[in-house]
Amino acid sequence: MIQGSPQSNCNSPRPSGSGRLRAFTLIDVLVSIAVIGLLISIMLPSIAKVRETARKVVCSSGMRQIGLGMNLYAEDNKAMLPASVFLDDAGGRYATAINPQLMDTIRTDPDLYAPRQWGQWDGLGLLFYKSYVSAPGVYYCPSHVGENPLEVYQDQWNFESTGEIIANYQFRGVGPNGERHLYNMRATDAMVTDSLRSIEDINHQNGLNVLAAGLSVNWYEDVNSQILQSVMSRTDDSAADDTAQTWTLFDGGPRGTD
Repeated sequence: MIQGSPQSNCNSPRPSGSGRLRAFTLIDVLVSIAVIGLLISIMLPSIAKVRETARKVVCSSGMRQIGLGMNLYAEDNKAMLPASVFLDDAGGRYATAINPQLMDTIRTDPDLYAPRQWGQWDGLGLLFYKSYVSAPGVYYCPSHVGENPLEVYQDQWNFESTGEIIANYQFRGVGPNGERHLYNMRATDAMVTDSLRSIEDINHQNGLNVLAAGLSVNWYEDVNSQILQSVMSRTDDSAADDTAQTWTLFDGGPRGTD
């Protein structure tokens, strides 16, 4: 029996010239990297903008919680706003801001100010002391990049420790005419805003969140960087007047005769 030579597998597919797999070349990889880099550079500003918008929302939410706490405080304290050592005659119905630029202080330095009946807690700090707003994070803006983030004071937010605590929100303490009775103020009178202490303490780049007496939180666009320039140019002697003047920009129009 004659055996034939092994038959080749005629049915096995053979790669055609057009069907061959093509490997990536170095040029392909470099072009791909360049395109990806270009897309990332285009998208980054949008991503940063979205993140800042989210931070503004968190900031305004915290400010609203402070406003609710402030109203509860007023209900329990003859309609009066929290007192502050930075206000002149803060025990009466009317007061004048002595150092309004420092009223983002939650607890004062015991070496500079004598303790009161509530210790060193001051201004918005009384909301924490009396448990109206007891979460420390509420007093800090997620956009803050200055020297006073929550992490700096985290371990001091208790009733056993002492020492100055600075927040990221500025408390006005009085209405436009010096009134300390919350319910005698207009709903559009500004009460709390992002910190005005220094240029480094301004939380946002192009404006500020502002809490009004009526509990609305509004975004104030800093047109032509008016507020930014005011904070940058003020001196130690002009800080109080400049800050007081800035507050009037946030009020809902000129105040009529009472």
